[in-house]
Amino acid sequence: MSGSSRLERRYRALLRVLPGWYRAEREEEMVGLFLADRDDELDLEHSWPGWGEAGATAVLALRVRLGARRPAGGLVRLVGMTGLLAQLVMVGQVWAAVARSGVPPQAWWADVPVVVAFAALVAGHRAVGRAAGAVTGVLAVLPWAHAVLSGAPWWFTAVFALPVWVTAAAVVAGFHAEAPRPGPRWWAAAVAGVAAGAVVSLVGAVAVWLSWLTFLWAWVVAAALVAVLRPWRAAPRPAAPDPA
Repeated sequence: MSGSSRLERRYRALLRVLPGWYRAEREEEMVGLFLADRDDELDLEHSWPGWGEAGATAVLALRVRLGARRPAGGLVRLVGMTGLLAQLVMVGQVWAAVARSGVPPQAWWADVPVVVAFAALVAGHRAVGRAAGAVTGVLAVLPWAHAVLSGAPWWFTAVFALPVWVTAAAVVAGFHAEAPRPGPRWWAAAVAGVAAGAVVSLVGAVAVWLSWLTFLWAWVVAAALVAVLRPWRAAPRPAAPDPA
């Protein structure tokens, strides 16, 4: 290191975002690729890693840490799927209330990306699932932003939006191209969750229109179904990568 250039030291500092075991195997190779064709003395002493290189390294670090066989990756994917499942329970609640009252929800279209994200991930279409999951997070920003701009109590909206944002982030980060496909037991969890939400809504045991009780019920049902079915145990091995 004593004879290395400042640019090389900066690249090595950038690579510290990667796990130690990965750096031990690949650091020298990566530094060599970064420095290829950069032999100008001024460049070597005064340049910094580019934004594209920094971004690509950060994405690689996230993907490695959330790999198919890494505990952190399994946990993040479980959070993402459980969050989508809870939102499906709420979909069942809302549409059962619509069937009972005949009054359509104001933003029914917001349910579509939730269904698409869940179905796509379980079907093995990770790129589609990630895109739809990201849309759910973006849509949750809209009512929060409206509350902020209108002077309404934004924290109340944030309580409902935060789990959606966490779910969206977990889906986008966890289901990269090398991630394993969620197990088929998630289909059973989805059917049971939607049915539970619909039944409770139809019998009037839970107020549906964005009440605290409705929100809590959806997450409790999702957590219970995951605890009972343990769908991660039926997850198949990683398939061939599709476009991320």
